[in-house]
Amino acid sequence: MGLFNKKDEKGAQQGSYQKSTEEILSKVDCPHQVFTAGESSEVVNKAYQEALKRGRQEGFVPILVKSDDTMAEWLGILEDESYSKEAILQQEKKDGGALLKEWYDNNMEMYGEEGEWEGELPEEMLEEMDQIEEIDGLSSFESFSSDGIEETILFEIPVKNPWEVIAWMPMGGWNECPAASEMMEVCRYWYEKYGAVPAAFSHDTLEFVLDRPVEDKDTAYELAKEHYAFCPDRVDQGTATGTLGELAESIRASKVWFFWWD
Repeated sequence: MGLFNKKDEKGAQQGSYQKSTEEILSKVDCPHQVFTAGESSEVVNKAYQEALKRGRQEGFVPILVKSDDTMAEWLGILEDESYSKEAILQQEKKDGGALLKEWYDNNMEMYGEEGEWEGELPEEMLEEMDQIEEIDGLSSFESFSSDGIEETILFEIPVKNPWEVIAWMPMGGWNECPAASEMMEVCRYWYEKYGAVPAAFSHDTLEFVLDRPVEDKDTAYELAKEHYAFCPDRVDQGTATGTLGELAESIRASKVWFFWWD
């Protein structure tokens, strides 16, 4: 079940959580609710949606964080003298769209102008597919080995703007996963342009929620390019056909954007 703790009561329930959860709670110091392993994904998604509505009135942004040892270790950066949430939040604003274009162009140079992964999905291929992936719920906290979820924390991050949660949850900066400073600017850009809100984190995934899908075909295809630039594995390992066209069709059908870095 979900256990809710206000900031000043946070220690009351500790001991009933797994060790990684207690470590994460000690680093991310704000109100939270813990969903223990085995809880249903539907319960967690409902709690998130309720917190999202309440946060708009009370001045916080909710995020879900899947608890594991890797996430607990990585969040040690929050206690490192070299890291400052304030510095990230106050950094000079960059153009997130320009960053994505630069990353996409770099991929173009790597794969060539006529990469097979480019282009809209041919109608005959679309007809042959059983269905286009439609993502309507957050899922990065679900368990692969049993029913229900892994232990997950719902934090109420005390920031005004959704993209600012990245300063509190600075995942990234390894392999092809953008560093926190760049990721925050991409999140700002996607929120201002599409209303996409960073919602769920694990040590190698990030999910966004939207009020409605981006249904326009041309816009969705351009957005698929941006998703690929942000996370190449979203196409390379996250589609059946390995094409931007398939990803664009999924974007047109989905209220959740899912990214996974191998």
